[in-house]
Amino acid sequence: MPKTTDVPPSLRVFNSLFEKISYRHSYSDVYCDFVDYVTACFSWEGDKELALHLQKKYDKEYPIFGQLFNEWLFVHKKQLEMNQWYDVLGEFYEIVSSSSKASRLGQFFTPPSLVTLMTQITGGKVAAKERIQDCCSGSGRMLISYHAYFPGNYTFGADIDSICTKMTAINMALHGCEGEAVCMNSLNPEDWRFGYRVNPHIHTIGIPHLVPINKEQSVQFRYWENRRTANESEVKEEPKVGKHGQLSFF
Repeated sequence: MPKTTDVPPSLRVFNSLFEKISYRHSYSDVYCDFVDYVTACFSWEGDKELALHLQKKYDKEYPIFGQLFNEWLFVHKKQLEMNQWYDVLGEFYEIVSSSSKASRLGQFFTPPSLVTLMTQITGGKVAAKERIQDCCSGSGRMLISYHAYFPGNYTFGADIDSICTKMTAINMALHGCEGEAVCMNSLNPEDWRFGYRVNPHIHTIGIPHLVPINKEQSVQFRYWENRRTANESEVKEEPKVGKHGQLSFF
């Protein structure tokens, strides 16, 4: 359990709610379940199976997830009054992951100030409809920061960790990004898990949402597949052996 001094003032109400539901469960388990809960709330078709599972698992404590959801949105709104972007999930993730040796979580993300600096150095074009990708997205900080400073582009995140992928998708959706978040190994995209299209109908309905996709529907996977196919079709000339056994490609 995190100490009160380890939790920033903006997250202390959220943390107190979290403690109510965590006394019989590990912090990391509850965090993962909360991320699943939020993902289902944003899902285009919902997830009745997950809701039934969480209801059975938490019983009378299940309504606290709704309270956590409302407080999360409240913190997000308040922080955006002072900041260009804010990663509530990522910040609390780091608190949870550092509070227990038995935690299932174990990552720390790029500090927000450094993310903002990297965004400003990278630069971009406003409303250029360019594709911006982060192949190891974590909680999606680089993507939501880029969107905050250079809106109008398409953002694409990939991460091999399932919780990170869902955090990326949620953060992108809540910040109004358009694009895609997928769970796959960016070094070997054949190792595909799942993915979401983020806010594909945002201009029509104006509500953050996620649409589950398979790998054939994924822009990132199709791009990799096209590159792989193109490389395999190239005729590669065998190096010639010149005098004294030296290799030559000419």
